[in-house]
Amino acid sequence: MSSADHVDNRNRRIDEELVAVDSLKHVLRARCGCTQVEIRREQHDPPDFTVTVDGETFRTEVTSIVSDQQYLAQCRRFANDIRKRAESLGVLSGEWALIVKRRPSIPKPTSKDGRQLLDAAIACLGAAPLPGPLAKVELAHDQWGSISIERLSATGSTIQLLLSPPSLWENEIQRQLGSLVQRAVDGKKSRLQNVVLRPRTTLLLLYDAFGYADPSDAIAAMQHVKGYDWFHSIFWAASFAERENAAYPEEHGREGIFLFSHNASWNRVGTIP
Repeated sequence: MSSADHVDNRNRRIDEELVAVDSLKHVLRARCGCTQVEIRREQHDPPDFTVTVDGETFRTEVTSIVSDQQYLAQCRRFANDIRKRAESLGVLSGEWALIVKRRPSIPKPTSKDGRQLLDAAIACLGAAPLPGPLAKVELAHDQWGSISIERLSATGSTIQLLLSPPSLWENEIQRQLGSLVQRAVDGKKSRLQNVVLRPRTTLLLLYDAFGYADPSDAIAAMQHVKGYDWFHSIFWAASFAERENAAYPEEHGREGIFLFSHNASWNRVGTIP
């Protein structure tokens, strides 16, 4: 892979499927005693992947757990707009984070407020001295939250989105998360039932884009979910648990944990501290 290809890969949206399946492979090898884990991405899904673990083959589906798809899309679009403008001006140098704390208003890119916010972000990128990190700079704030930008490293050429969601009570987190996992279980089970002859032969990987929960919340939320034991295992790729992605180095890596498995040596086993 050339350096240009590497930059292009880091600039595009994170491939959540590749992040989740690498997290699964990492846990299986590091904590479950599995020696051979092979991954094949399917061209015609379902399933998303075929994963073979020490000779046993599993159809594998991946889905993201997100509390508000529309708001997340707005944040991603704004981060992408910053990246494209910075690239066109030649001022994107280093690894940057666009930090959305709680839930501030995200203006439309074509509005006056949106243009001002974009200009403020570009000004930070263009004025940043090299080398080294840059202290976090607040771009905007309102009664619901704030938007900031921070350079994490002088190397690379990318902007990633970091969400710091509003505070929720523990039982509220688990209730919301349980509802989202239930939706994922029902949706994926419906997709797979036409191609899977026997239950308990498929894996469901959940990519944590929810942002509110830690793994203990995800495990507790399973108490509110019905029908999940149709799957062989349900796996959680955690947010804010960074590691190198061994299977797909161009992607970010995540630690993970099995929320449930019919295999007792996998059940609730993970690499999250």
